[in-house]
Amino acid sequence: MQADVVIIGGGIAGVSAAYFLSPHGSVILVERESALGTHSSARTAGQFTVGIHSETMRRLATASRPFLEDPPPGFAPYPILAPRGCLTVARREQSDKLDTLHAYLSDAGADVCGVTGDEAVELFPALRPENAELGVYEADAMDIDVDLLLQSYLKGAKANGARVLTDTSIDAIRRVSGTWQVETSGGVIAGARVLNAAGAWVDDVTVRAGLDPIGLTPCRRTAFTFAAPGGVDVSHWPHVSNLDYQWYVHPERHSLMGSLAETIPTEPGDVYPEDIDVAQAIHNIEQDTSFRIARPIGVWAGLRSFVADKSPVLGTRPDAAGFYWLAGHGGCGVLSSPALGRAAAALLTEGKLPADQRDLGLTPDALSPCRPSLLA
Repeated sequence: MQADVVIIGGGIAGVSAAYFLSPHGSVILVERESALGTHSSARTAGQFTVGIHSETMRRLATASRPFLEDPPPGFAPYPILAPRGCLTVARREQSDKLDTLHAYLSDAGADVCGVTGDEAVELFPALRPENAELGVYEADAMDIDVDLLLQSYLKGAKANGARVLTDTSIDAIRRVSGTWQVETSGGVIAGARVLNAAGAWVDDVTVRAGLDPIGLTPCRRTAFTFAAPGGVDVSHWPHVSNLDYQWYVHPERHSLMGSLAETIPTEPGDVYPEDIDVAQAIHNIEQDTSFRIARPIGVWAGLRSFVADKSPVLGTRPDAAGFYWLAGHGGCGVLSSPALGRAAAALLTEGKLPADQRDLGLTPDALSPCRPSLLA
């Protein structure tokens, strides 16, 4: 088998890259699991927000919003986004830190406002007023239909001729006469370029190619669902967290999702929740809300992967001609997938970022695996 680009990894990053690369040449996407989006992409809260610590990721979120709000004709059968809103609450003595979050959101173009404690409780009635004295409300934060987005990328990529191989593991990757030879359980795939979008396994794939890893750290995060209080319609409540980010609650159609919002370094794999983390999350949520969570409905864990400076990686290195990384999304891979998918396609085919992303101040150097903040 042969392709212009071989993409390794079938999560939202790899599939979005396949969608945007496939109009420019032949693409083969390789995924070890039997289904795409099995790990991090399937275990996310599915929230669109620009309230992100990394400046680079905030800009990528801003660049992604137009696509998510108004995708190309025929991309998806119904809207990808649905109104939700995002509320962050704090104690009065945390006002300076809350002002910083407000500035982040405003600079990223969000529809944002400060709220009083009474207004915060009006938005999310389960909050305890004594621990929610102030807040910042991002009115245009949205829910993302993650499965719809993933399947729409996949449909579009296949329509452009992309091939998708599941249940296919990578044994080795070698550079032979200017071409990358990807040895898989299903045979050898030759490609002029390789895009490593393997999520938590990015460094494993990198080492299989005989290259130095980029220093990716997968981190476990626990989540669970619980029943809404009897007779209460929570469907219009916003996503809410405290400013210390010791918990968050995300309303769903018939229940709520809760999380400790922890980032615990772990080995890449099919991670499972720890009882102590679930218990701590329930305790934290109950301290700041009127919820009483007797027993979660369902419990799971997922991986969020970071590099040293907590910003995403996209690009190549002098020691790896034709080998590219798309990694380190830190839990923001779904919401940033339109911008990063387009950026990957532009870098691999034209050697530069799309014009609208350059206008937002994004640069290849800020995304590069060679940037100084990753080499220290």
